[in-house]
Amino acid sequence: MNAKFESSVDTIGMNILRELQINARYSFSEIGRKVGLSSPAVAERVYKMEGAKVISGYHADINPGAFGLDIMAFITLTTQPEKYEKIYAFAGKQKEIMECHHISGNESLIMKIVTGSISQLNSMVENLSKFGETKTSIVLSSPVRKKIMEFD
Repeated sequence: MNAKFESSVDTIGMNILRELQINARYSFSEIGRKVGLSSPAVAERVYKMEGAKVISGYHADINPGAFGLDIMAFITLTTQPEKYEKIYAFAGKQKEIMECHHISGNESLIMKIVTGSISQLNSMVENLSKFGETKTSIVLSSPVRKKIMEFD
């Protein structure tokens, strides 16, 4: 664990993090009741954790299927390092690319894609193939999706 993390997160801080992961819209007073602190004490701890980059943001978890984006796939790309910046720029502009990760192993990058059709996915694969060799895996189901990071 890094020192900045340790200095901003004790057992109560971990409990606050758990509650925020369950529902980031909980008020500081609701969290305080659950962890045994006053609302101002919770607020102070949350602000410290935000400042220490322990908490990196808040967001709504949107279901792509609600927008007709029923196909999820992971595309790995094997390419040369000199192409990375162009790929990152391309990926950042594509609404279908939800995530892009530089990885170890034989492949260079892995991207999470959501689309509304196989033809849209095929188009994305064709566009990415211009940068190198691609391999596509279509997600059939997601039986385990953890929303809460557990801490020991």
